[in-house]
Amino acid sequence: MRCQKAMKTLIVGASGAIGRAVSLAFREDELLLHANRGRETLTRMMETEKLQAELIICDLSNRAEVEKWVSSIDTVDRIVYVAGHALHGLVVDQSVDELDRLYEVHVRAMVRLIQSVVARKPYDHPLDIIVVSSVWGEVGAAAEVFYSTVKAAQLGFVKAFAREAGPFNVRINAVTPGWIDTPMNDTVEESKQTVMDDIPLGRLGTTEDVAKTIRFLCSSDASYMTGTVLRIDGGWQ
Repeated sequence: MRCQKAMKTLIVGASGAIGRAVSLAFREDELLLHANRGRETLTRMMETEKLQAELIICDLSNRAEVEKWVSSIDTVDRIVYVAGHALHGLVVDQSVDELDRLYEVHVRAMVRLIQSVVARKPYDHPLDIIVVSSVWGEVGAAAEVFYSTVKAAQLGFVKAFAREAGPFNVRINAVTPGWIDTPMNDTVEESKQTVMDDIPLGRLGTTEDVAKTIRFLCSSDASYMTGTVLRIDGGWQ
């Protein structure tokens, strides 16, 4: 019996908590794992979990680096875009330069990557794209207005590009996690117990909750889904 060729999956932002969970969820694939500042964390994770993968280093805020990287990517079967970081504070206290930095990583680099991969893939080669946005991209959050803005931009891209790319064997969907128990959320002053009291399911989300949903969206069970936004928040918002 002929062995089925492993799917090639590119995970952008693999060094973060959600990126790590997604990497493990797709460990049977041929993995391309991207990191920037978290390269040491990602390398340790690969060693600890005995994860076979190609490590990619790129500063997504640097347009020249992004351009060099995306022009060298071969055809892949899946892209999971997890990269990004939060920003807390009132709009009146923040510089618009901070918004520019968020936009470079969350939106511009994402779009440029997808542009390049889709433009160069064979027409009949299926491609699944999953964008990890945020519940704040749907409902907005005070004191996280800039972050909410770029996350909403991601969702707008997903919905529009799904209509454009469907005829080219491309599916693109998004997930919008709520309060996931990650180190990024540990920096927020609001207590976890206060948040849990507001969540109907009575617990914070896990990175595995997000990874399993992404795995589903990349499976044949979701083959008729594109332009979809799936919220993962336990009923919170």
